[in-house]
Amino acid sequence: MRPKQLDRKLHIFLVFSIIVIVFSNSFSLIYAQISSEKPIRFSVNVWAPNFLAYIAQEKGYFEKNNVNVNLTLIQDYSDAVRDYANGKHDGMFVVYSDVIVQDSEGIDTKVVYNIDTSYDADAIIGSVNNLTEVMGKKVGVEGINSFSHYFMLKSLENVGLSEANVEFVNIPAQNISDALKKSEIDAGHTYNPYISDSLKNGFKILSIGANAPGVITTVLAFHSDIVKQRPLDVQNIIKSLIEAKEDYDKNREQDIEIMSVSTGINKTDIINGMDGAKLLDLDYNTQFSMNKELNTTASLYNSGKSIAKFYAERGVITEYPDIEDIIEPKFVNELLMEKNQ
Repeated sequence: MRPKQLDRKLHIFLVFSIIVIVFSNSFSLIYAQISSEKPIRFSVNVWAPNFLAYIAQEKGYFEKNNVNVNLTLIQDYSDAVRDYANGKHDGMFVVYSDVIVQDSEGIDTKVVYNIDTSYDADAIIGSVNNLTEVMGKKVGVEGINSFSHYFMLKSLENVGLSEANVEFVNIPAQNISDALKKSEIDAGHTYNPYISDSLKNGFKILSIGANAPGVITTVLAFHSDIVKQRPLDVQNIIKSLIEAKEDYDKNREQDIEIMSVSTGINKTDIINGMDGAKLLDLDYNTQFSMNKELNTTASLYNSGKSIAKFYAERGVITEYPDIEDIIEPKFVNELLMEKNQ
Protein backbone atom coordinates (compact mmCIF):
# COMPACT_ATOMS: atom_id res chain seq x y z
CA MET A 1 0.00 0.00 0.00
CA ARG A 2 2.83 2.42 0.71
CA PRO A 3 3.95 2.70 -2.95
CA LYS A 4 0.34 3.62 -3.92
CA GLN A 5 0.18 6.23 -1.16
CA LEU A 6 3.45 7.70 -2.38
CA ASP A 7 2.15 7.79 -5.95
CA ARG A 8 -0.99 9.53 -4.77
CA LYS A 9 0.98 12.09 -2.74
CA LEU A 10 3.29 12.68 -5.71
CA HIS A 11 0.27 13.17 -7.96
CA ILE A 12 -1.25 15.72 -5.56
CA PHE A 13 2.07 17.54 -5.27
CA LEU A 14 2.45 17.75 -9.06
CA VAL A 15 -1.11 19.03 -9.51
CA PHE A 16 -0.60 21.64 -6.78
CA SER A 17 2.71 22.72 -8.33
CA ILE A 18 1.07 23.18 -11.73
CA ILE A 19 -1.70 25.30 -10.17
CA VAL A 20 0.89 27.49 -8.40
CA ILE A 21 2.88 27.95 -11.62
CA VAL A 22 -0.24 28.82 -13.64
CA PHE A 23 -1.41 31.27 -10.95
CA SER A 24 2.03 32.85 -10.73
CA ASN A 25 2.22 33.29 -14.48
CA SER A 26 -1.29 34.76 -14.55
CA PHE A 27 -0.37 37.18 -11.77
CA SER A 28 2.76 38.18 -13.68
CA LEU A 29 0.69 38.91 -16.77
CA ILE A 30 -1.75 40.99 -14.74
CA TYR A 31 1.11 42.88 -13.14
CA ALA A 32 2.74 43.43 -16.53
CA GLN A 33 -0.50 44.90 -17.85
CA ILE A 34 -0.76 47.25 -14.88
CA SER A 35 2.88 48.31 -14.92
CA SER A 36 2.86 48.89 -18.69
CA GLU A 37 -0.11 51.30 -18.40
CA LYS A 38 0.82 54.61 -19.99
CA PRO A 39 1.42 57.50 -17.59
CA ILE A 40 -1.39 59.95 -17.02
CA ARG A 41 -0.21 63.10 -18.82
CA PHE A 42 -0.92 66.04 -16.57
CA SER A 43 -0.30 69.76 -17.10
CA VAL A 44 0.64 72.08 -14.24
CA ASN A 45 0.29 75.79 -14.90
CA VAL A 46 2.06 78.41 -12.78
CA TRP A 47 -0.31 78.73 -9.82
CA ALA A 48 1.19 77.88 -6.43
CA PRO A 49 -1.53 75.50 -5.09
CA ASN A 50 -1.07 73.38 -8.23
CA PHE A 51 2.51 72.73 -7.14
CA LEU A 52 1.16 70.23 -4.61
CA ALA A 53 1.50 67.85 -7.55
CA TYR A 54 5.29 68.12 -7.21
CA ILE A 55 5.04 67.23 -3.52
CA ALA A 56 3.03 64.16 -4.53
CA GLN A 57 5.69 63.29 -7.07
CA GLU A 58 8.88 64.05 -5.12
CA LYS A 59 7.70 62.58 -1.83
CA GLY A 60 6.42 59.40 -3.44
CA TYR A 61 2.66 59.73 -2.93
CA PHE A 62 1.90 58.92 -6.57
CA GLU A 63 4.16 55.88 -6.32
CA LYS A 64 2.67 54.79 -2.98
CA ASN A 65 -0.79 54.90 -4.51
CA ASN A 66 0.31 52.96 -7.62
CA VAL A 67 -0.36 55.66 -10.18
CA ASN A 68 2.04 56.72 -12.93
CA VAL A 69 1.86 60.46 -13.63
CA ASN A 70 3.84 62.57 -16.08
CA LEU A 71 3.79 66.23 -14.97
CA THR A 72 4.44 69.06 -17.45
CA LEU A 73 4.93 72.62 -16.19
CA ILE A 74 3.41 75.19 -18.57
CA GLN A 75 4.14 78.88 -18.01
CA ASP A 76 1.25 80.32 -20.03
CA TYR A 77 -2.17 79.32 -18.68
CA SER A 78 -3.82 79.77 -22.09
CA ASP A 79 -1.32 77.33 -23.59
CA ALA A 80 -2.18 74.77 -20.90
CA VAL A 81 -5.90 75.04 -21.65
CA ARG A 82 -5.31 74.81 -25.40
CA ASP A 83 -2.95 71.83 -25.11
CA TYR A 84 -5.52 69.97 -23.00
CA ALA A 85 -8.24 70.74 -25.53
CA ASN A 86 -6.00 69.39 -28.30
CA GLY A 87 -5.45 66.13 -26.41
CA LYS A 88 -1.82 66.69 -25.41
CA HIS A 89 -2.73 66.14 -21.76
CA ASP A 90 -5.12 63.73 -20.06
CA GLY A 91 -5.78 66.01 -17.11
CA MET A 92 -5.06 69.50 -15.83
CA PHE A 93 -5.50 72.02 -13.08
CA VAL A 94 -7.93 74.54 -14.54
CA VAL A 95 -10.13 77.42 -13.47
CA TYR A 96 -13.65 76.06 -13.24
CA SER A 97 -15.25 78.60 -15.58
CA ASP A 98 -12.95 77.48 -18.40
CA VAL A 99 -14.23 73.90 -18.06
CA ILE A 100 -17.74 75.19 -18.77
CA VAL A 101 -16.58 76.99 -21.92
CA GLN A 102 -14.69 73.90 -23.07
CA ASP A 103 -17.77 71.76 -22.52
CA SER A 104 -19.70 74.02 -24.89
CA GLU A 105 -16.96 73.45 -27.49
CA GLY A 106 -17.43 69.68 -27.34
CA ILE A 107 -14.49 68.87 -25.07
CA ASP A 108 -15.96 66.21 -22.82
CA THR A 109 -14.46 66.80 -19.38
CA LYS A 110 -15.14 65.71 -15.82
CA VAL A 111 -14.37 67.82 -12.77
CA VAL A 112 -13.31 65.44 -10.00
CA TYR A 113 -11.87 67.65 -7.25
CA ASN A 114 -11.80 71.29 -6.10
CA ILE A 115 -8.21 72.32 -5.35
CA ASP A 116 -8.54 75.89 -4.06
CA THR A 117 -10.39 79.14 -4.24
CA SER A 118 -8.63 82.47 -4.63
CA TYR A 119 -8.57 85.18 -1.96
CA ASP A 120 -5.85 87.72 -2.75
CA ALA A 121 -3.69 85.51 -4.95
CA ASP A 122 -5.62 86.98 -7.90
CA ALA A 123 -5.65 90.73 -8.32
CA ILE A 124 -6.32 93.55 -10.71
CA ILE A 125 -3.19 95.70 -10.79
CA GLY A 126 -3.12 99.20 -12.19
CA SER A 127 -1.32 102.48 -12.69
CA VAL A 128 -4.46 104.31 -11.51
CA ASN A 129 -5.57 104.79 -7.91
CA ASN A 130 -8.82 102.80 -7.95
CA LEU A 131 -10.82 100.64 -10.31
CA THR A 132 -13.36 103.35 -11.17
CA GLU A 133 -10.54 105.25 -12.91
CA VAL A 134 -10.21 102.64 -15.68
CA MET A 135 -13.35 104.00 -17.35
CA GLY A 136 -12.52 104.68 -21.00
CA LYS A 137 -9.12 102.97 -20.65
CA LYS A 138 -7.50 99.68 -21.68
CA VAL A 139 -7.46 96.71 -19.31
CA GLY A 140 -5.55 93.47 -19.74
CA VAL A 141 -7.01 89.98 -19.30
CA GLU A 142 -5.56 86.54 -19.95
CA GLY A 143 -7.81 85.51 -22.81
CA ILE A 144 -11.04 87.04 -24.04
CA ASN A 145 -14.05 85.14 -22.62
CA SER A 146 -11.75 83.32 -20.20
CA PHE A 147 -11.99 83.15 -16.40
CA SER A 148 -9.70 86.21 -16.36
CA HIS A 149 -12.17 88.15 -18.49
CA TYR A 150 -15.05 86.99 -16.28
CA PHE A 151 -13.20 88.06 -13.14
CA MET A 152 -12.46 91.49 -14.60
CA LEU A 153 -16.08 92.04 -15.60
CA LYS A 154 -17.38 90.98 -12.18
CA SER A 155 -14.87 93.30 -10.53
CA LEU A 156 -15.94 96.19 -12.77
CA GLU A 157 -19.59 95.51 -11.94
CA ASN A 158 -18.72 95.90 -8.26
CA VAL A 159 -17.72 99.53 -8.89
CA GLY A 160 -20.57 100.35 -11.26
CA LEU A 161 -18.74 99.84 -14.56
CA SER A 162 -19.53 97.53 -17.48
CA GLU A 163 -17.77 96.05 -20.47
CA ALA A 164 -18.82 99.06 -22.54
CA ASN A 165 -16.77 101.33 -20.28
CA VAL A 166 -13.36 99.76 -21.05
CA GLU A 167 -11.32 98.24 -23.88
CA PHE A 168 -10.06 94.71 -23.30
CA VAL A 169 -6.58 93.64 -24.34
CA ASN A 170 -5.44 90.00 -24.36
CA ILE A 171 -2.25 89.81 -22.25
CA PRO A 172 -0.84 86.78 -20.35
CA ALA A 173 -0.71 87.24 -16.58
CA GLN A 174 3.09 87.14 -16.50
CA ASN A 175 3.25 90.10 -18.92
CA ILE A 176 0.82 92.45 -17.13
CA SER A 177 3.58 94.31 -15.27
CA ASP A 178 5.55 94.96 -18.48
CA ALA A 179 2.40 96.07 -20.29
CA LEU A 180 1.71 98.56 -17.49
CA LYS A 181 5.27 99.88 -17.65
CA LYS A 182 4.94 100.39 -21.41
CA SER A 183 1.55 102.09 -20.92
CA GLU A 184 -0.10 99.51 -23.17
CA ILE A 185 -2.81 99.13 -20.52
CA ASP A 186 -3.92 101.02 -17.43
CA ALA A 187 -4.91 97.96 -15.42
CA GLY A 188 -4.83 94.20 -15.77
CA HIS A 189 -5.60 90.91 -14.09
CA THR A 190 -2.67 88.87 -12.84
CA TYR A 191 -1.99 86.41 -10.06
CA ASN A 192 0.77 85.12 -7.84
CA PRO A 193 3.65 84.70 -8.38
CA TYR A 194 3.38 87.72 -10.73
CA ILE A 195 1.61 90.17 -8.40
CA SER A 196 4.77 90.90 -6.40
CA ASP A 197 6.62 91.96 -9.54
CA SER A 198 3.89 94.49 -10.33
CA LEU A 199 3.97 95.90 -6.82
CA LYS A 200 7.77 96.25 -6.96
CA ASN A 201 7.28 98.42 -10.02
CA GLY A 202 5.01 100.78 -8.11
CA PHE A 203 1.62 99.66 -9.38
CA LYS A 204 -1.41 99.31 -7.11
CA ILE A 205 -3.86 96.55 -6.25
CA LEU A 206 -7.30 97.70 -7.41
CA SER A 207 -9.31 94.56 -6.61
CA ILE A 208 -8.73 90.99 -5.41
CA GLY A 209 -10.33 87.57 -5.89
CA ALA A 210 -12.20 87.81 -2.59
CA ASN A 211 -14.21 90.72 -4.03
CA ALA A 212 -15.76 88.34 -6.57
CA PRO A 213 -16.50 85.16 -4.55
CA GLY A 214 -16.92 81.93 -6.47
CA VAL A 215 -15.45 83.35 -9.67
CA ILE A 216 -11.91 81.99 -9.42
CA THR A 217 -11.69 78.44 -8.16
CA THR A 218 -9.24 75.81 -9.40
CA VAL A 219 -10.42 72.29 -10.12
CA LEU A 220 -8.84 69.01 -11.10
CA ALA A 221 -10.24 67.90 -14.45
CA PHE A 222 -9.77 64.94 -16.80
CA HIS A 223 -11.00 63.98 -20.23
CA SER A 224 -14.12 61.87 -19.75
CA ASP A 225 -12.64 58.85 -21.51
CA ILE A 226 -9.76 58.80 -18.99
CA VAL A 227 -12.26 58.89 -16.12
CA LYS A 228 -14.21 56.04 -17.71
CA GLN A 229 -11.24 53.87 -18.70
CA ARG A 230 -8.92 54.51 -15.74
CA PRO A 231 -11.08 55.38 -12.72
CA LEU A 232 -8.66 53.85 -10.21
CA ASP A 233 -5.82 56.02 -11.52
CA VAL A 234 -7.99 59.13 -11.28
CA GLN A 235 -8.98 58.29 -7.71
CA ASN A 236 -5.37 57.61 -6.74
CA ILE A 237 -4.25 60.94 -8.19
CA ILE A 238 -6.85 62.71 -6.05
CA LYS A 239 -5.75 60.68 -3.03
CA SER A 240 -2.10 61.56 -3.68
CA LEU A 241 -2.89 65.28 -3.90
CA ILE A 242 -4.88 65.11 -0.66
CA GLU A 243 -1.90 63.45 1.03
CA ALA A 244 0.42 66.05 -0.50
CA LYS A 245 -1.68 68.84 1.05
CA GLU A 246 -1.57 67.09 4.43
CA ASP A 247 2.19 66.83 4.05
CA TYR A 248 2.38 70.54 3.20
CA ASP A 249 0.38 71.40 6.31
CA LYS A 250 2.97 69.55 8.43
CA ASN A 251 6.17 70.33 6.50
CA ARG A 252 5.51 73.73 4.94
CA GLU A 253 9.11 74.97 4.77
CA GLN A 254 10.46 71.73 3.32
CA ASP A 255 7.67 71.49 0.76
CA ILE A 256 8.04 75.11 -0.35
CA GLU A 257 11.67 74.26 -1.13
CA ILE A 258 10.58 71.25 -3.22
CA MET A 259 8.07 73.39 -5.11
CA SER A 260 10.70 76.03 -5.82
CA VAL A 261 13.28 73.55 -7.08
CA SER A 262 10.71 71.72 -9.21
CA THR A 263 9.28 74.84 -10.88
CA GLY A 264 12.05 77.42 -10.82
CA ILE A 265 9.77 79.87 -8.99
CA ASN A 266 11.35 81.64 -6.02
CA LYS A 267 10.16 80.64 -2.56
CA THR A 268 8.76 84.06 -1.61
CA ASP A 269 6.43 84.10 -4.62
CA ILE A 270 5.28 80.54 -3.88
CA ILE A 271 4.58 81.44 -0.24
CA ASN A 272 2.54 84.46 -1.35
CA GLY A 273 0.64 82.28 -3.78
CA MET A 274 -0.13 79.60 -1.21
CA ASP A 275 -1.15 82.16 1.42
CA GLY A 276 -3.34 84.03 -1.08
CA ALA A 277 -5.55 81.04 -1.79
CA LYS A 278 -7.72 78.85 0.38
CA LEU A 279 -6.52 75.26 -0.05
CA LEU A 280 -9.44 72.85 0.04
CA ASP A 281 -9.47 69.37 1.57
CA LEU A 282 -11.54 66.22 1.16
CA ASP A 283 -14.10 67.25 3.77
CA TYR A 284 -14.65 70.64 2.08
CA ASN A 285 -15.11 68.91 -1.28
CA THR A 286 -17.76 66.54 0.01
CA GLN A 287 -19.60 69.06 2.19
CA PHE A 288 -19.46 72.08 -0.13
CA SER A 289 -17.85 71.80 -3.58
CA MET A 290 -19.55 68.56 -4.64
CA ASN A 291 -22.79 69.23 -2.76
CA LYS A 292 -25.51 69.93 -5.32
CA GLU A 293 -28.07 70.73 -2.60
CA LEU A 294 -26.03 73.69 -1.34
CA ASN A 295 -27.38 77.07 -2.48
CA THR A 296 -24.15 79.08 -2.30
CA THR A 297 -21.24 79.72 -4.67
CA ALA A 298 -19.15 77.33 -2.55
CA SER A 299 -20.97 74.59 -4.45
CA LEU A 300 -19.60 73.93 -7.94
CA TYR A 301 -23.14 73.09 -9.02
CA ASN A 302 -24.42 76.49 -7.92
CA SER A 303 -21.48 78.57 -9.14
CA GLY A 304 -21.45 76.60 -12.40
CA LYS A 305 -24.99 77.68 -13.17
CA SER A 306 -24.09 81.33 -12.54
CA ILE A 307 -21.02 81.09 -14.77
CA ALA A 308 -23.01 79.37 -17.52
CA LYS A 309 -25.68 82.09 -17.37
CA PHE A 310 -22.99 84.76 -17.73
CA TYR A 311 -21.44 83.09 -20.79
CA ALA A 312 -24.80 82.30 -22.38
CA GLU A 313 -25.93 85.92 -22.12
CA ARG A 314 -22.71 87.00 -23.82
CA GLY A 315 -23.06 84.46 -26.60
CA VAL A 316 -19.88 82.63 -25.60
CA ILE A 317 -21.90 79.41 -25.25
CA THR A 318 -25.02 78.69 -27.30
CA GLU A 319 -26.84 76.57 -24.75
CA TYR A 320 -26.75 75.93 -21.04
CA PRO A 321 -24.54 72.97 -20.10
CA ASP A 322 -25.63 70.11 -17.88
CA ILE A 323 -23.54 70.98 -14.81
CA GLU A 324 -24.37 67.63 -13.21
CA ASP A 325 -22.80 65.91 -16.21
CA ILE A 326 -19.59 67.93 -15.84
CA ILE A 327 -19.07 67.30 -12.12
CA GLU A 328 -18.14 63.76 -11.01
CA PRO A 329 -18.45 63.45 -7.21
CA LYS A 330 -18.04 59.68 -6.89
CA PHE A 331 -14.29 59.81 -6.27
CA VAL A 332 -14.42 62.19 -3.29
CA ASN A 333 -17.37 60.26 -1.87
CA GLU A 334 -15.49 56.96 -2.12
CA LEU A 335 -12.36 58.49 -0.60
CA LEU A 336 -14.42 59.89 2.29
CA MET A 337 -15.88 56.43 2.93
CA GLU A 338 -12.37 54.98 2.87
CA LYS A 339 -11.19 57.68 5.29
CA ASN A 340 -14.02 56.99 7.74
CA GLN A 341 -13.60 53.20 7.79
